[in-house]
Amino acid sequence: MYIKKIDFERNTNKEFLHIFDVRTSDEFKEDHIPSSKNLQVLTNKQREEVGRIYAKDVFKARKIGAQFVTENISQILKKLSLNKKDKILLYCWRGGLRSQSLYIVLKSIGYDVTILERGYKSYRKYINNFFKNEIQKYDFNILSGLTGTGKTFFLDKLSNFFHVLNIETLAGHKGSILGDLPNISQPKQKMFESNLWYNLTKYENNKKIWVESESHRIGKLFLPANLFSKMKDGDVFRIEVPLENRINFILNDYKYLINNKTVIENALKIFEKFISKKDLEELKTFFREKKFRYFVKGLLEKHYDLVYVKRNIFDKNKKVIKLKSVDSNSFKKLLKEIKT
Repeated sequence: MYIKKIDFERNTNKEFLHIFDVRTSDEFKEDHIPSSKNLQVLTNKQREEVGRIYAKDVFKARKIGAQFVTENISQILKKLSLNKKDKILLYCWRGGLRSQSLYIVLKSIGYDVTILERGYKSYRKYINNFFKNEIQKYDFNILSGLTGTGKTFFLDKLSNFFHVLNIETLAGHKGSILGDLPNISQPKQKMFESNLWYNLTKYENNKKIWVESESHRIGKLFLPANLFSKMKDGDVFRIEVPLENRINFILNDYKYLINNKTVIENALKIFEKFISKKDLEELKTFFREKKFRYFVKGLLEKHYDLVYVKRNIFDKNKKVIKLKSVDSNSFKKLLKEIKT
């Protein structure tokens, strides 16, 4: 049987109505083509079992593997609801037996199916090349400002008017020591890079994309080096908001932390590296006594504002925009300032 294969390219994910990753759920969680769905031809446990047997007896491993594959494909067919003319792309680790097994069955039925040449490995090679070369074609505007100036809030509203890449949303993290989001785990590094690519390619690379003035590290994740370099070359629009209104915004934006004593205590241990013992004890007292306003004010004045000034790499200010607060009215002024 002739097997139709293609290489992964920029628009591959747009050319197929269905993209199925037939690897295990663990492999899929590590990274996958963002528009794909997981159809396990071998489960995690089955793949491990076949691998152990393969090291001792190749023939036996293939026989057992074939039994697992046929059983799983049978279950896949029961659940799938596809039209005959739907364009389908399959991929596994290297475009080998797992994807070919499902390909042969679907092709025999009459579906329009294709295999990704060299599988996930070729896709990953494409992503690495994108952040090495293609990213150079993109340009950025940077929304900068001290902690609590509502950069993410304003970026979200800017997305209704301009191209926006919300890096913190993709990273599942607010980008600070207290940046862990409730009930949200950060993706793996490779998945983070895939999501960055997927969102970047939604936009024409001849128009500037708005991003926040991020560090190269967001929680446990890192921005690809060339993307970070291109961001540093962008025009910077710096927001300034009065301290008291920054505190108001933080108290609302981080309200889920107020009753999370353990998270705060663990974070304060990290602050020991950056804040004097006296200031740290004062912060602990404010939090223990539920003087949250003083607690936030202390964090800003004793750490975050100092770090921002010291480490700010986005210093090519195109414009400083003074706002009264972080709200919809201030956004109107921000939008007007940006357009003039």
